[in-house]
Amino acid sequence: MALSLFNWIGLGLGSALVLIPTVRWFWKRFDMPSKFALDIIRKRKEDEKEAQMWASIELQIQEEEDKKREYYLKQRERIDTAGKSFDKNQEIDVWSKLGIKVELDTTINQKTDSKIASETFELTMENALPIKSNNQEPDWELIKKMSNLDIPQDGVPEAPDLGSLDN
Repeated sequence: MALSLFNWIGLGLGSALVLIPTVRWFWKRFDMPSKFALDIIRKRKEDEKEAQMWASIELQIQEEEDKKREYYLKQRERIDTAGKSFDKNQEIDVWSKLGIKVELDTTINQKTDSKIASETFELTMENALPIKSNNQEPDWELIKKMSNLDIPQDGVPEAPDLGSLDN
């Protein structure tokens, strides 16, 4: 007996109506990962979380090191700029603002190949600190305090004996 096209389609449809739910049930029931596969999946997730955690920690450490490096570079720059000397014109201006007349000669030192300024003036109390007042009287209060330094004072502890500390 030969089946017609409609019979084949009906037979395929009937078998599909029976087999699709059956296969789906078997698929849902038995297509689960094994315990070994579940352990591997769980381990991978934990490793990813741990890698992210360590990456964030390393990033924080790197940022802190960058901040330290930047701080030290700024400190070094401050130190370098603080130690720079004036050029000839700036130095003359500074001395003139202090009321001191200066003549500067620049010579080259053969060892260091740098300019050395030699000042040709005599620094005395009169030209270094000009006193504007005519009062030449000493500060008697200060002199009195300085003369009483060797007398023990109340509330001031005695100095330790240095000879006994050496032993």
